[in-house]
Amino acid sequence: MTGDTAARSNTLHGIAAMLIAVVSFSLMDVCLKILSPHYPAFEVAALRGWVSLPAIVVWVAASGGVKTLLRVRWPLHLLRGLLSVAMLVTFAYAVRRLPLANTYAIFFIAPLLITALAVPLLGEHVGWRR
Repeated sequence: MTGDTAARSNTLHGIAAMLIAVVSFSLMDVCLKILSPHYPAFEVAALRGWVSLPAIVVWVAASGGVKTLLRVRWPLHLLRGLLSVAMLVTFAYAVRRLPLANTYAIFFIAPLLITALAVPLLGEHVGWRR
């Protein structure tokens, strides 16, 4: 296999993986939309977390175990986990109250918010093109 063929193969594998990921997230959010009228937002978010837990456990075990996670700034891991739970609960609540298209439209401004908050929270320089 030549270098050009290998690069093309890697690109196609990447595209396929991204398409599978997008379809999976879309199906997951449709399930959130279906479940959210029947359960509180926190329970729907917890269910989403429990369903993904086996995949996370396999990934952590394959990448060196829990010790590798705890060595690197474990308080930040805890904060990130709490923020993830808050994000999931508020997203499930939004899916319950809004049409799915509107929820996604609001969700997609996240990169703009992250860029805007990078200056005051992280002290990063953001150029005028961003």
